[in-house]
Amino acid sequence: MHVEKDKKINFIGEFSDKELEKEFFQQDIESVVGYIKLIVLILGLINTLFIIPDYFLFQDRNAFLLIALYRIMFIISVFLLFVSIKKIKNYKFLEYFVTVYEMVGFLLFLLVFYEYENPDYLVQCYGVMILILAVFMVPNRWINMIGVSLFIVITFNLFYFYYMENVDISEFYAGIVYSLLVLMLSSVLAYRNSRYKRIHYFDTKELIRLSTTDSLTGIYNRAKFNEEFKQYVCLSKNNNKSLSVIIIDFDDFKGINDTYGHLIGDYVLVECSNLIKKNIRESDIFARWGGEEFVLVLPDMDIKNAFEVGERLREQIENHEFDKELKITCSFGIAELSIEDDIGTILQKADQTLYAAKNSGKNKVMVYQPSLQ
Repeated sequence: MHVEKDKKINFIGEFSDKELEKEFFQQDIESVVGYIKLIVLILGLINTLFIIPDYFLFQDRNAFLLIALYRIMFIISVFLLFVSIKKIKNYKFLEYFVTVYEMVGFLLFLLVFYEYENPDYLVQCYGVMILILAVFMVPNRWINMIGVSLFIVITFNLFYFYYMENVDISEFYAGIVYSLLVLMLSSVLAYRNSRYKRIHYFDTKELIRLSTTDSLTGIYNRAKFNEEFKQYVCLSKNNNKSLSVIIIDFDDFKGINDTYGHLIGDYVLVECSNLIKKNIRESDIFARWGGEEFVLVLPDMDIKNAFEVGERLREQIENHEFDKELKITCSFGIAELSIEDDIGTILQKADQTLYAAKNSGKNKVMVYQPSLQ
């Protein structure tokens, strides 16, 4: 189950493809950024409320004021993070920001801990465990969660061992074991969550791809083309920009299927699709219209420049070396969007022009003329 997806996910629960991981992380953090802000704020407020028991626990007013200062510094850092999250657009930066914030928060915890007289080690260990759970609550990379949590456990125990007196060695070992157990269980749950979120993301992405692309050529299918084309027509009309449409049809394609078989026919369609994709802009829409017919939408391009594009594509297809020494040609019908046109009329114009190119000898590029109506 999920064999192919598993191959794409590495040992730290992330996509092996860096671009796919970046895309996922950006989308994932964007969906929970409000949750991050809320968690950060709640943790900051809880930490600040500890000033109340501190007031009763510390008889030394100077020590209390110092601890209060630490807690105030922490809530200020929380507020800065809370405000900054709204302005961050590159969520990769947020990953580092959150990680540093967690480590700074722990160091402030350590400073407060140092001010306690004869602190109970196990009680403080409970505080460390809560910090570990808080780290795994805030969305971040799994590897960062592990790193911060290990930093907390190791630093706290080293600090206690070297700076605190009367260390009960049995309690010390027990505290380390409890802390590591919490870290281990949290990391397993976080890893599982991280992995399955990516599997779900991959499945969803794949379903979208399958529903919008032609299964043979990998370009847009007719349904996706209609959706995109509507938007482009609206944008062109609203912004008073040019837009041209080219309908492409293979000449005598039935003869290729009859002579060489449908597998060779499919090969020709795929080969020509790839050839066209390499020679158009990223902003252009290229789709399979049906059978051996394809459609190309050229935003911000008038009919004169569209004709040059069509002619270039026609020549490249005609001169392309196919297997079995096939000689492949295509006919092109071009129309430009006018103010009176809608989606249906401009496609009809391009289609009429295509048939005119076919009837005039094939392997031709023709532009729409009113006389074709």
